Amino acid sequence: MRALHWFRNDLRLRDNTALAEMAARADSWLPVFVLDPRLVKRGKARSPRERFLVDNLVRLRDSLADRGVPLVLRKGRPERVLPRLARETGATLVTFNADTTPFAKRRDDSVRRALAKRDVQVISCVDRVIYDAPEVRTATGGPYAVYSPYRKSWWKRWQEQPRPANRAARLPDPIPGFARESHGALDDLAPGDSEVELPTAGEEAADRHLRRFLETAAARYDRDRDRPDVDGTSRLSPYLRFGVLSVRQCFARAEEAMEDDAKVRKGTAKWLDELIWREFYSAFLEEHPRVLKQNYQRTYDALEWNDDADGFEAWCEGRTGYPIVDAGMRQLRATGWMHNRVRMIAASFLTKDLLIDWREGERFFFEHLVDGDPASNNGGWQWAASTGTDAQPYFRIFNPVSQGSRFDPEGSYVRRWIPELGDLPDRCVHAPWEGDRPEDYPPPIVDHAERREMALARFRAAREQGD
Repeated sequence: MRALHWFRNDLRLRDNTALAEMAARADSWLPVFVLDPRLVKRGKARSPRERFLVDNLVRLRDSLADRGVPLVLRKGRPERVLPRLARETGATLVTFNADTTPFAKRRDDSVRRALAKRDVQVISCVDRVIYDAPEVRTATGGPYAVYSPYRKSWWKRWQEQPRPANRAARLPDPIPGFARESHGALDDLAPGDSEVELPTAGEEAADRHLRRFLETAAARYDRDRDRPDVDGTSRLSPYLRFGVLSVRQCFARAEEAMEDDAKVRKGTAKWLDELIWREFYSAFLEEHPRVLKQNYQRTYDALEWNDDADGFEAWCEGRTGYPIVDAGMRQLRATGWMHNRVRMIAASFLTKDLLIDWREGERFFFEHLVDGDPASNNGGWQWAASTGTDAQPYFRIFNPVSQGSRFDPEGSYVRRWIPELGDLPDRCVHAPWEGDRPEDYPPPIVDHAERREMALARFRAAREQGD
């Protein structure tokens, strides 16, 4: 049997579920990546996420070339490209790993129908998460809307039916005739000019990052994960975003580390809980696709948002006058990544202080984040805006000064990203107006106490209107 494996968000050769299924069935194969014009614009990759995608495709191409296999890249819509390639190669099987966004589901259904017309078998697998939405259910068979019981049920299923990581599949020989097809296509998608600092791409780099994290920061993760001033997180989210590393590998290696050293168990277990948040948001989007455009809690459809172009621009550019917010936004623009605690603070400031619709912030984050994932990005933004599942209660509004003082107590994170505040003493680095604020750093664009009261009033009004 000849087969095609359609790479998408699974740019790795180890522990790749659909790739292993292909290898178990096929006598020869070709890997293919489709440059869908709806997702990857023509010409040079511009966003950090697109550039990181290209970097990882280059690494994947090189890894396959070392095994004598070419990576076939084709431009066009997959429902047209894949049947055409199947005809060219004589392939009677196409494998791929499933995705859960509404767009992906529509696209994949179109691909299945188009391939079925040519009598090509399709196998799709759960791989981006460990368990998809139908596999983790309440006692009555419904989906979860709150994380804590979901987490409990998820762990129960893991104990009963773990899905450990597998070794790299032994790949069959390539279908002949496509030896150098990938080179020109990748050159056409060469990254554009950018000063954004991207992580090193590729499966080997992801493995090194995971190993380093488990040997160092994981032991203190429960204490350091909210501290942007220390290197206390895994920084693995970009690799998980494109499937350069599987979440099963994360669990397998973490559990090995906890068995080897009891001192790392608490911190490492907390990190695994955070990975389950990723599963939760993915399952929630699968069950409620409307949340990509709408409030999950319809009560807040009546919420009055501000039309504040100047405030939004100041937030985007990191010049709100609140250092912890501005540091995070500058980190995002410089690196394509932002510390998770600071993401929450920045999102709270946009939605509760500036009272700007969460959808505006969600779009900006998605455009700039290397790890931009529709489910996690949406879940996080609706959490901060108090409109989503298991959300922050509307009356709990982050104070950017106290949040900065608590999680960046010496101001080293702020000073790194806002060098103009470098000479301020610790006591006022998060409130520069209380000291000798430099002229090149702006005063606060809003008064937090006033905006807090305004936000509370608007949320109450929306709730009363919805009753």
